[in-house]
Amino acid sequence: MIVASIDPSSQAYAAGEVIGCMTAAALAIGALWWLTRAWRRESAPPGSDPARAARGKRKRTWFIAGVTLFIAAAASVKAAASYDPEPRAVETRAADGTEEYPVIVLPELFDRFRLLTGEDATRAETEVLAGRKLPHSMRTGYYDQDADGAFDLFVLVSSDWDPRVAESKASKSVSQEFRNYFAGAKARDVARFDAGRHGGGLACGHVSGPDGDQTLCAWSDAANLVGVRLVRETDLAAAARTTLALRNAASS
Repeated sequence: MIVASIDPSSQAYAAGEVIGCMTAAALAIGALWWLTRAWRRESAPPGSDPARAARGKRKRTWFIAGVTLFIAAAASVKAAASYDPEPRAVETRAADGTEEYPVIVLPELFDRFRLLTGEDATRAETEVLAGRKLPHSMRTGYYDQDADGAFDLFVLVSSDWDPRVAESKASKSVSQEFRNYFAGAKARDVARFDAGRHGGGLACGHVSGPDGDQTLCAWSDAANLVGVRLVRETDLAAAARTTLALRNAASS
C-alpha cells in the first residue's frame, strides 16, 4: 500500500529524481577532491625548480577542476532529460490543447446501449450494490445492449464537486488515479488506450465476475473519474471503444 501511494509520474517525484541525480554528482565531486588532495599538493623534491613545481600544482588543480565541470555538466544534462512529470489530473487538457472541464450527463442511448430506467434500473442497482450504500457524490447508470431488461454495462461517475475527488485531482496524475482505481478493483492486464478528443486518460483491465472474466474501464479528465464495467465483454480493445463512445456521448 505504501508503494501504491507513490506517484512516479508526479511533479514531486520528478523533482526528487533531479535532486537525487545532482546529490550523487555533488558526492562524486566531493570524493574526487578529497581523494586527490595529496596528489594536487604534492611537494617538489629538494633542489627542483620552485616555479616549475608551482606550475605542476596548478595543472593538477585545473585538471581536477575540469573533471569536476564535466561531472556537473553530465549530471545536469541527465537531470534535465529525466524531468518529464505528468501533469496533475486537474490540469488535463483536450486533444486540441484547450482546458477541459466536461460535465457528465449519461445519455439515454449510445452505441446500441439503452439506459435502464424504472424497475429495470432498480433491479440492476440492487444486483450490483447488494445492499451497499454509495456516497452521495457518486452517480450510477445501467445499460442494456440486447433489450432483455438486464444490464450489460454499468457506470459509476465521481466528480470534483466531492471534496475528496477534487483533492485527488489537484494532487495526483491521471496515471496515479488509474493505479489506485484498478488496484482497488483487483484488475489484471490493465492497458491504456486512446482517450479521444477530450484528452485525459482511458484504461481497461480484466476483473473477475460471477460467471468469469469481465472488463473494467475508466476514464479521467480534469473534473471526473468514471468507471465502466462491461459484464459480457472480455476483449480490452473492444471495451475501450465502447467506453470511448460512452464518454463522447456523455461529455458536454
